[in-house]
Amino acid sequence: MLTGALHLDGFLDGCDAFFASVDPERRLEILRDPHHGTYALAGGAVVGVFWLAALWSLPAIALPLGLACAAASARLGAVAHALFVRYGRPAEPTRVFAEPPSPALLALGALLVVVLAAGLGAARGTAVVVVSLAVAAVAAAFARARLGGGLTGDAYGFAIVLAEVAGLSALAI
Repeated sequence: MLTGALHLDGFLDGCDAFFASVDPERRLEILRDPHHGTYALAGGAVVGVFWLAALWSLPAIALPLGLACAAASARLGAVAHALFVRYGRPAEPTRVFAEPPSPALLALGALLVVVLAAGLGAARGTAVVVVSLAVAAVAAAFARARLGGGLTGDAYGFAIVLAEVAGLSALAI
């Protein structure tokens, strides 16, 4: 609830930009546009169906921990990726982070993911984490290719939403 709407907006903007048949410079312009188009509406509908189906499939007792684990795993995947990829707008900073997060902070984030996953049980927790991290990496790589080599905040929002929904879906199976 605290940051999900920001990531959902990035996902919707990403759908409009990444699926458009235009050059990378135009995609960056689309990402700055506050309006949502057809690809955003279609992407939002599809991801919404999967999100709701995954949530509906989970027992009520697993919802809080499952949501927390999927969200933390998706965000950890995006942060780890951002450490190694340049920022996607040529006229702006070369990295997403002005200063990279401290190793202690990254370790704390990873520990949080492990603790949340352990609370779900070895098999289920591992499935959520592995699927979330893998989908975050694939979504970020797709966005990076569509933007010509770098990533923006919207691209990370795109990756986080897909990774979170995939993690919840893995837990629901």
